[in-house]
Amino acid sequence: MSTAEAIWDRFDARDRVAINFTLTCNIACAHCIVESSPQRTERLTVDEVRAALLTAKRAGKKHVTFSGGEVFLFPKPMCEVIAYGRELGLVVDVESNAFWARDERIAALKLAPFVEAGIAGLSLSADAYHVAYFPVTRTITAARAGRAAGLLTEINFCPSDQTAVDADIRAALTEAGEPFLVNELLDRGRGADLHQVVVARKVADLPDCTSLTTTVHATGDVYACCELDISTDAMKRTPVFLGSIRSHDAAAHAEREQLVSAFYDPASPIYFRRIVEDHPEFAELAVDTFATICDFCMRALSDPVKVEVLRRILAEHGSAQPAMS
Repeated sequence: MSTAEAIWDRFDARDRVAINFTLTCNIACAHCIVESSPQRTERLTVDEVRAALLTAKRAGKKHVTFSGGEVFLFPKPMCEVIAYGRELGLVVDVESNAFWARDERIAALKLAPFVEAGIAGLSLSADAYHVAYFPVTRTITAARAGRAAGLLTEINFCPSDQTAVDADIRAALTEAGEPFLVNELLDRGRGADLHQVVVARKVADLPDCTSLTTTVHATGDVYACCELDISTDAMKRTPVFLGSIRSHDAAAHAEREQLVSAFYDPASPIYFRRIVEDHPEFAELAVDTFATICDFCMRALSDPVKVEVLRRILAEHGSAQPAMS
């Protein structure tokens, strides 16, 4: 069993911001929830990222993770925004598939500009979906290069239906002395096609949401959640969608994010388990079943009547927070 700890868990979800800088990737993993690939061209500009980082700092965020796509395909703009994030006092991590770690020398060379720019952590992947493109030794080499440069590192493993490949990857990581995190296969993006068995649960049996990290997507869209499914417009029909960074409304952004956060906060008057149990407008949700907490969220928060009920209860309890500017 791995003893790895998730490096971004050193911050509370609501203290973090995730920025998916690009959807361009040199590979197209079968489980990718944002469906990145070499054919995708969406990317934020440096000015857009700088604006997002400044907004995040003003909103009290402490940590930013840059992801994609593959951020190491764009070292110059990435290092510019990493340095700006550090100037603002944010702790900065990056996620990568480790394609660049062909050997120790190249890995150190490719990583050096990111270290100089100010990253603190490096999150990597090792699973059947990635080794379809290059061997797990690249992930091991990248992790070692990161630690040699003084970075916190993590390796993420996602089980597949290729049991022999999974076993080989686990064995390679264990033999190399590399701890790793075991992550579930998410049923979003391309990953939705890989789920063969769906277990539906009632609201009382759903887990609490742990993904309330503000996320700026490569399309410019901003969400109150870091587990995005860009293959549908479902999220945009809920307050989870905070608006576009290219037409930013700070007041609306703050109000929506506060509502979503309160919906999943056990101390809130609109905590989802309590509201489903107690309020007649939500009664139908108590008898239905849901595959995931995300499915429940999309159902509950896509109804304008229900959202208005939540807003009213928040206002009555004086729970609405002032908008950040």
